Amino acid sequence: MPVRIAIDAMGGDFGPKPVLGALKHLADVPDIEVLLVGDPEELEPQLNGHPKARVVASKSVIGMEESATAAIKKKADSSIAVAVRLAKEGEADAVVSPGHTGATMACAVMNLGRLEGVIRPAVTTILPTGDHPIIVLDVGANVDCKPEMFVDFAVMGTVYAEEVLGRTNPRVGLLSIGTESKKGNEQTLAAYPLLEKAPVNFCGNMEGRQIFGGSFDVVVCDGFVGNILLKFGEATAAHIYSELKDQIRQVVASANLESAALLKSTFESMFKRMDHEEYGGAPLLGVNGTCLVCHGGASDRALANAALNAAASVRHNVNQRIVDRLAPLRGRRVSA
Repeated sequence: MPVRIAIDAMGGDFGPKPVLGALKHLADVPDIEVLLVGDPEELEPQLNGHPKARVVASKSVIGMEESATAAIKKKADSSIAVAVRLAKEGEADAVVSPGHTGATMACAVMNLGRLEGVIRPAVTTILPTGDHPIIVLDVGANVDCKPEMFVDFAVMGTVYAEEVLGRTNPRVGLLSIGTESKKGNEQTLAAYPLLEKAPVNFCGNMEGRQIFGGSFDVVVCDGFVGNILLKFGEATAAHIYSELKDQIRQVVASANLESAALLKSTFESMFKRMDHEEYGGAPLLGVNGTCLVCHGGASDRALANAALNAAASVRHNVNQRIVDRLAPLRGRRVSA
């Protein structure tokens, strides 16, 4: 039976164009059906009889500038609201949205609810760190966290690393200002002993420099720190890319075309291994459903990869694995 992916086709920065483009990348993928949620008059003429896609009508779009909470209440017929409703009613197995991040998160939590045992869902990202991509959570959903929430993040990240990235016994690190167990703020110091007892392969504190290098598979932190880390990483990568392009232009201008071609090939290979579009979107883990949030300007390739990762989460039953892994902790939390 195909995995049914509901995609918010209207909410991205470029409207339905990249979503429709993503269908080309998915055309030869077996066992996936795409539900394009949006304006039928705009979408259906461009489908051209695509065998794996159909349109589900919605009547409005939540703009990027709108307040998430107010927009959800006012626009119950928006493309993201309808997409989430399809998942809630069992007509879709997963949701992918390049639309308003806050609205997508709020709509998913309000309508789908939380997984049993999860205190708060977390926005998760996969940092493309070369040969060893690393999972980081939370990156924005929870700016203030109770110590127990770090355990949830560690469990959810571990299951995702196992099932979607294919890691064996993923190594979990707690992001802090030093590797010693006694370093950190009140949150991390309180979370450390809880993580030592958690059903994960906790390897202690890690510093920001250890994001690269392959020493860890999963990084746990609060959403405040995680969001800064994510955006600093994105900006750094963009800056390096811009500087390297400038250097290549200078080599070309010097008429050393052979060297320019070699540099171009080398850098293209490097950036391909560090391309965030390989993963497409940020999974919202802890929600009682499968939901990926994409960048508003996501390309057709990024959206296609988000759909593939969503399908992998469904096939590997990630949510049930998270519930099962957290089950031993529920009694302790109630008694505590």
